[in-house]
Amino acid sequence: MKTKVIPVGNRVLIKKKEADQYFNGTSILIPENQRQDELKGYVVAVGKDVEEVKVGDLIQYADYALPTKMKHEGEDHLLIAAGDVFAVLVNE
Repeated sequence: MKTKVIPVGNRVLIKKKEADQYFNGTSILIPENQRQDELKGYVVAVGKDVEEVKVGDLIQYADYALPTKMKHEGEDHLLIAAGDVFAVLVNE
């Protein structure tokens, strides 16, 4: 049975964005030990007190955040406080 996580209060459930595997715009592979943890993720769900981010946003969160690892619908996710979100990232 797959568990669905519904954040409460000011919590945000995110699917962590994996580090880039290739140098930007190329097919040159970045060695795994050189890939940097970017502290970015896609918002999957928000608690009722969260107003500044919405489901689907790509966000940058703080390096001091204390995410709780959770399984959501069978996949790894992180639950963080909305106050640890620094920015919504928009590609133009």
